[in-house]
Amino acid sequence: MTLIQKTMAAVLMCLVSAVSFAQNTPGKVAILDLQAAVLSTEFAKKEIAALDKNPQYAAMKAKLDGLVADMKKLQTEAEKDGMTWSAEKQAEHRKKVEYIRADYELEGKKLQAEQQAVVQHVMQTLGPKVRAALEQLTESEKIGLVLNAQAAMYASPAHDITPKLTEMLNKAK
Repeated sequence: MTLIQKTMAAVLMCLVSAVSFAQNTPGKVAILDLQAAVLSTEFAKKEIAALDKNPQYAAMKAKLDGLVADMKKLQTEAEKDGMTWSAEKQAEHRKKVEYIRADYELEGKKLQAEQQAVVQHVMQTLGPKVRAALEQLTESEKIGLVLNAQAAMYASPAHDITPKLTEMLNKAK
């Protein structure tokens, strides 16, 4: 057997065992995108809106937008006049582009860190409610197995409990 055949056999065995496990599990099988469920709640939307209104965050976003505009301007200049530039002018232009790209990456990382902090705060705040709501949902829907939505190769929308969990989290106090 070749390596590919062995790998395919192993994958097939895993799929068969997963299907047989799901069939032997009491109740239904469902999928859940936990992060999407939590970030779709009213609480998360308010926290994200508050971040967007934060002056520091808005300034970073504006700086990032400015860097994008600068990059486009330099690209347009290079496309228009680049063929006529001397070697020194081309080197200077490349240097400007690299500086702007470095600034862009730095600002992008700062924005991403701020966004991740808000997501982490939301997830920590709603964590206990998520566990309780998920237990209640699996019990009421007679769900025996919940899979991460990203792990599923295919699932019909009827198997997705993400919107139901979001609705339960919105109602929870």
